[in-house]
Amino acid sequence: MPNAARLKISLSGIDTSPWRLIDVPLSMNLTGLHRTIQAAFLWHDSHLWEFQIGQKCYGPMWVDSGRDAVFNPDNKRLTFLTRSPVNAFSYVYDFGDWWEHQVEVLELMDVASGDRLPKFVEGAYRTPPENIGGPLGFAHFLACIRDPKHPEHAEMMEWYGKNFDTDDIEEDILKIVLRREASMRPPMT
Repeated sequence: MPNAARLKISLSGIDTSPWRLIDVPLSMNLTGLHRTIQAAFLWHDSHLWEFQIGQKCYGPMWVDSGRDAVFNPDNKRLTFLTRSPVNAFSYVYDFGDWWEHQVEVLELMDVASGDRLPKFVEGAYRTPPENIGGPLGFAHFLACIRDPKHPEHAEMMEWYGKNFDTDDIEEDILKIVLRREASMRPPMT
């Protein structure tokens, strides 16, 4: 019986679409998967979020969500992947910027006893800065910082505070953050 899943999480709607391959325990609930995606994309977890799995929406309860029913993500464990034909679902972070991620289930597997998950496997492309205005705002940001003659170049560079290299996923930081997530979970049994 598998006890883990390999997921490919891809950010939709931008040219150089960031993606991460991560291994997660099937005992993890959707709130834990949310925290893991936040860590894998180096997001700051400062906005609302939701998972759309089939016809059901899972996320924190908030006033006037506009949804008929939002289910508690703490009550949905990834073990559902072993019982259903679901091979992909979506995750949205920040309803203002609307960062939609596709979560693909690549493999269900058995991980050795004592291993700690979640674990980063590989990935590509840097995550857009938070509060940039979604895919269109990110395209504008890139245009500004790539062209020193752009009228907003200096302002965007000052706002971001450092260089932005779309190819640098900050893998060392990402691995540290995911190891911290893994350390808060029990080892695989």
